[in-house]
Amino acid sequence: MVGPEHVMGLAIGNELELLHNHADAACVAELFSGGRLWKTFTEHISEFDRMGFSAVPVTSVFTASILTDSVRVPFMEDPKTGLVNSFLLDAIRKYGKRYAFSFNVYPYFDPGIHLNPGTTDKCSLDLPRVICWDKPNCLGPNIMAAARRQMIRLTGRRDDLFWIGEIGWSSPKAEALGTAMADCEEFSSLETFQTFYNGYLQWNLQVPGGLPGPDHAFFFTLRDALNFGQQEHFGLLVSCESLGCKIAKPSFRAEICALPKPPSGMTWQGWAFVALGIFLAMVLGFTCLYVRSPKVKRLVDSSTKRKKARRLAEVEMEGSSSSE
Repeated sequence: MVGPEHVMGLAIGNELELLHNHADAACVAELFSGGRLWKTFTEHISEFDRMGFSAVPVTSVFTASILTDSVRVPFMEDPKTGLVNSFLLDAIRKYGKRYAFSFNVYPYFDPGIHLNPGTTDKCSLDLPRVICWDKPNCLGPNIMAAARRQMIRLTGRRDDLFWIGEIGWSSPKAEALGTAMADCEEFSSLETFQTFYNGYLQWNLQVPGGLPGPDHAFFFTLRDALNFGQQEHFGLLVSCESLGCKIAKPSFRAEICALPKPPSGMTWQGWAFVALGIFLAMVLGFTCLYVRSPKVKRLVDSSTKRKKARRLAEVEMEGSSSSE
């Protein structure tokens, strides 16, 4: 069994504030107002703790869309989409600093990115701040700074666990991209994809404003994947069958990994099982035929009649003895 020293955390729920895009209002109400999320969250953690993981951080992952500008209500609190602020308050009251705030941050989907003035398909003016990591105006680190600021407003602490569950860039264009950037070819180009991930690898986890940055950050993702039926291309690889990374020199040729060949033919163990199966089937078949044969039926009927005759004679003898 894997011990707690090898487990970073337990996450229950992912981007549930977006569920309203895929489920009806009754489902969303049941999840948040009805308490289903909190009940499921605490029950799973209780089971987790009974297994010896009570010191392992716990979390539920949300997107940056839950951030507000409010001091009093730092996170989303809307019955139609999610009572996230209430959930987070309950979590920190029950689990304290064990609870890790986790956010999926996607500058790629940010609606505040604009096309160049006077154009319908160019984004070169706004793009640099969206894909950079080392300047005060870089979008990704600024979103994270806003998340830390709202965490501090909620808990009054600067050192709560802060995780980035996902961050990445799509190339080619993700089917779900619904902003003006869908019309900008440069936005989802392989060159932009490479620039974004290169900056991410060099980033030191610091955010603007002197605020504590995230404790951990995970990129999304290794391979392209579907999201609610829509194809996204955030992967460094296209698929599990890809021989090389999307980011490569034109001259690069990935080596084919030779897979071990399956053994030709069956082993002697396989043939032994086949023979045993045939033998048992034959025994069962012969037994059925023998039992159903006329000769056996006559013997059985004759034996049954003799037993009935003996039983009848015994009954008559018992009756005679009683009369005497």
